[in-house]
Amino acid sequence: MKKIGITGTIASGKTTVSILLRRRGMAVFNSDNYGKMALHKGNPCHEKLTEILGSDVLDQNGDIDAKKMAAAVFGDESVRLAVNAAVHPYVREGMHRFFASHQNDAFAFAEVPLLFEAGWEDDFDEIVLVTCDKETAVQRMMDDRGYTRQEALDRYDSQIDPEIQKQKADRIIDNSSGLKELDACINAWMREMRKEMRNGSQKP
Repeated sequence: MKKIGITGTIASGKTTVSILLRRRGMAVFNSDNYGKMALHKGNPCHEKLTEILGSDVLDQNGDIDAKKMAAAVFGDESVRLAVNAAVHPYVREGMHRFFASHQNDAFAFAEVPLLFEAGWEDDFDEIVLVTCDKETAVQRMMDDRGYTRQEALDRYDSQIDPEIQKQKADRIIDNSSGLKELDACINAWMREMRKEMRNGSQKP
């Protein structure tokens, strides 16, 4: 099985790529969705996060409010690092269990937005970077997430330099255009993977 990591610049369309892969029958692990389970009371990460963030981030059910946590993390590097240290091992373990459950598949994917920040490069056989130009990303954050332009710019500028991400990736998917163009790009990628799988099966 080939393990493929999907990461990318903010608001580039990583999740859309994952959706298009699932529609083609591919197995895709979503690290963000898995990580959200850490916010629920009773999860092994919950107590650690509450100690880091304080009880003010809890909702009426005792779960951690994701928006309040995001507000506490953004702009405070020490809190961000502490939260990541609590959640990343939990998510990574879940990802490896996912890969193990799909070991008979030719390919399995994991969408990991903070793949490079977490230092998980060695967990994958190939890393695909989904990216788009800065203005497109800023406009998407304003349209889809309700950010002001300044909030969108702040979040874009807080990520790892997109050029460094490109240098680290094995494949780059530019999603600056529309869904039709992205779908065509995924089709071309799938053809390459099927060809790779056929060639691999023909080796002695």
